[in-house]
Amino acid sequence: MPTTDPVGTAGRRQSKSEATRARIITAAAKVLAETGFGHTRLSAIADEAGMQIGSLYYYFGSKDELVEAALGEAGALIHRAVYSAVDDLPETATPGERLSTAVRSIIRVRIEVGNMSAAHIRNYRDVPKEMRDRLRPSLERFSEFWAALVHDAVESGEIRSDIDPRILHMFVFHTSEQISKWPAALTTSTADTVEAMHRLILAGLRDRDDGGDART
Repeated sequence: MPTTDPVGTAGRRQSKSEATRARIITAAAKVLAETGFGHTRLSAIADEAGMQIGSLYYYFGSKDELVEAALGEAGALIHRAVYSAVDDLPETATPGERLSTAVRSIIRVRIEVGNMSAAHIRNYRDVPKEMRDRLRPSLERFSEFWAALVHDAVESGEIRSDIDPRILHMFVFHTSEQISKWPAALTTSTADTVEAMHRLILAGLRDRDDGGDART
């Protein structure tokens, strides 16, 4: 289900340099997702990218610089997708509909970017503090955005008031991360998987006395 090159620049043709850089970042994410920061070697990334290790240094000066680029791009891909999905809703969308759209978007993009997302989840806590400090602001902005979505949906009465936005955030993120590890027999298409997970999560968000459908 994941795309082969999630770092590609949407809407325009990439230059050869941009395409190579994107290929390196995608390769780095795959190695990071599989081996972790401490065991990741530039030689393994070069092999995955199909190039000589010396060529990596034309684009990235060090392993840390490449890792930061990969983790930063992973976060940016997810955040852009969710922000865009919510922004595209009509002004008449209710808070519950905005949250529902965000949940569906997170699940879909986590599936589509594959290793980019898994690399971020596995390695963020293991990278040097200075790197985490540079990556943290965008994560905090997204967490605030997510908390506001949950708060507004609670205030509107569309979801239960005992939902902790941080727990919901982590649950959606970590659950969707595991999809790439599921046996093939358990998955059909991205759309079907997104819809099934979305309905399960939304059912848990509904008020326990609410007998309505969770298809929002």
